[in-house]
Amino acid sequence: MRVVIVGAGVSGLFIAYELAREGIDRIVVLERSYVGAGSTGRCATGIRASFTSEEHVVLMRESIRLWEEHSRGELGDYGLTFVRGGYLWVARREETLDYFRKLVSLHNRLGVPTRVIGADEAKELVPQLRTDIIAGAMHDPTAGKSYVFTTLRALMKACSERGVEIRTRSAVTKLAAEGGVVKAAVLESGERIKGDVFVIAAGSGSRELLKTLGIELPTKNMPRHIMVTEAFARAFDPLVVDWDTPGAPYTVQSTEGNFFIARELEEEPELSIYSQRIDFIPKALKPIAELLPFLRAVRVLRYWIGYYVTTPDNHPVYGPVKSYSNLFLATGFSGHGYMMGPVTGKVIASWVLRGKPCIEHAARLTLERFEKGALIKELAVVG
Repeated sequence: MRVVIVGAGVSGLFIAYELAREGIDRIVVLERSYVGAGSTGRCATGIRASFTSEEHVVLMRESIRLWEEHSRGELGDYGLTFVRGGYLWVARREETLDYFRKLVSLHNRLGVPTRVIGADEAKELVPQLRTDIIAGAMHDPTAGKSYVFTTLRALMKACSERGVEIRTRSAVTKLAAEGGVVKAAVLESGERIKGDVFVIAAGSGSRELLKTLGIELPTKNMPRHIMVTEAFARAFDPLVVDWDTPGAPYTVQSTEGNFFIARELEEEPELSIYSQRIDFIPKALKPIAELLPFLRAVRVLRYWIGYYVTTPDNHPVYGPVKSYSNLFLATGFSGHGYMMGPVTGKVIASWVLRGKPCIEHAARLTLERFEKGALIKELAVVG
């Protein structure tokens, strides 16, 4: 069996890694630019199971277990890390705490030990936090972070050692099919890469690529902004979300000491990632600095735009496509692709090799749900 994977972000590489570990020795990963050039390399590295849907909670509970397992195993030997620092979802209103209590009930039922805490306990976790303007918070102690570039490097090394071919600067412009079977990925150069199984994990490029097969993928490439500050000594561990402020601004101190600060702003889909929106900086910094006043004095080193490849229900599109017998999808993560990387690898590898996902909740996230109107809304999308 030869497996062709389109996209060398975290999803594509974890899928390749898991397939190779299962004994598939003919795998090629095709990347139009360089490894991690898309959404993976532009994310804030947060990893959590504190979502609002059962599907996300279950999948991310397993993904966190895998992040920890990988950090202690082969990928850890190659540099992958997982630092458990938690998430702190800050509430400015009492009504929000009531909502958090409902989420905690869901999380706890599914084995994720979140809890609602008061302002004083929140300050114990984040000493710089103002308590006079908050009602409390929801704390997710299982959450963490992982440095993107050491993760990618570890995956590249582990995949290469297992014979996976990773081809960069190899843009796929179309998929060629015959009789409901995908036959080849056609490169910009005209070269045809033949295979027995094709996995599309191309992030923002997935929709246009699938159009060449007549498949309509209901995703939008929504621009999201992040600024990065100078590095500091460790200030606090959790990723802090200002839930009650529109756009859910957040900040996290990376494993390298820099603070990432982000907030969702209204933008048109497909805005170029090379655009400049310098007005984003005060719009994002002001509300988060109300909670953490020391951030008013930080120096901003750089800022960038990356895409959230969003679906109508903010869940990924996983698994097989009914109109093509050998085509699988792993895209549309709506801002959560990096954190879901390990579980995505397991789920898609299981689908390819055994005809079903290793986690039954993933079966609810196929492309067919949009045709059936069986959407599962996720509300905890930040930044």
